[in-house]
Amino acid sequence: MKNIVPRTFALVVIILLCEAGTAHSAGVDMKEGEWEISYETSMSMGGMSMPPSASKSTYCLTREDPVPKSEKDKECRIVKKKVTGNKVSWRMECKKAEGEGEISYRGTTYTGFFKMKMVEDGQTMTMNTKLAGKYLGPCPKGQKSGPTGETAKQVAVANEAVAKGKKQQADMEAQQRKAEAFLKSTAVPADESGACEQNGFLWTSKCDEKVGKLNLQDGEYEITVEEASRFGPNATLSEVKRKTVSLGENEPVPQDLLSGQPTETVKRGKNRITWSASRGGMKTMGGVTYRGASFEGVVRTETDAGSGGKMLQAKKVIGTRIGEAKRAVGRPVSGRDYSGRAYSAKEGGDSSTDAKKILKNPVKGIRNLFGF
Repeated sequence: MKNIVPRTFALVVIILLCEAGTAHSAGVDMKEGEWEISYETSMSMGGMSMPPSASKSTYCLTREDPVPKSEKDKECRIVKKKVTGNKVSWRMECKKAEGEGEISYRGTTYTGFFKMKMVEDGQTMTMNTKLAGKYLGPCPKGQKSGPTGETAKQVAVANEAVAKGKKQQADMEAQQRKAEAFLKSTAVPADESGACEQNGFLWTSKCDEKVGKLNLQDGEYEITVEEASRFGPNATLSEVKRKTVSLGENEPVPQDLLSGQPTETVKRGKNRITWSASRGGMKTMGGVTYRGASFEGVVRTETDAGSGGKMLQAKKVIGTRIGEAKRAVGRPVSGRDYSGRAYSAKEGGDSSTDAKKILKNPVKGIRNLFGF
């Protein structure tokens, strides 16, 4: 309730002041000038009530400009208004609220009330306000209408906060639209025709012989990483990242596309590598298309968050070669690939046999090992 009281009270103040001003041109018994308006408000919601709160504001009222344009609230409208002698009554409807009020003027004073009912987060709140106004004197020099003194300052701050809130809301909605567009347009490439299936991403002589050498130049790559996610109706777009990575035939997929997740199936072609994985409620599919000195990769992950909720994450990485690698990324004698599977060097020759040959004839062995 604390969070909505300030917004509610500000809205009521605006509407009441506008209604008071609207009545002036109808010929009620009131004196134009600066008025002090007092409010005593009590609220209740969900069986709880708040102690009455009191406040005051000052306002310059004239017949020529009875409704300050800067204080019209677009979310609310007066649907019924009646002036009988010195009494003004009205009914108001808003997007999430409705209310009615009445004011009786007596020259330099007035009394009245305002009742309002609103719905916030599925709960109904009622508000009752007692009104009292008194004439203070002429309007400040140079001013004909609108809030005065501290009230003017408070209204300026409130208007600035509303404008800032609307901008933030608009920015959030724009970001959401961008995130949704990214999620919709970012697709994992299909398996390459005739691709070779293997475990992990390490180079293998089997796939090299079947589909040929991967169309990727070893070296240092500058990459751009874009990422978006959706959970329920909310989609977010992360800040674009740029970095440099070393890639080669034995390390062809940048870590940003792997996210530490083990792979189950990897298919390597000459121009494309695709993979998939499934663990518990998480399913991942990814793929990279290679064009020699550039590449483009996508990975999408769907996670079952329970209670029917699902999370979707999509990431796209685009890279361009910028020079020689700063570290070795070529074909290893032995090691461990991204799937966590131990890699045996027997696909490229038995490591123990190679070691014996090197020890027997070091010069010849090293030349044979490195192919020169």
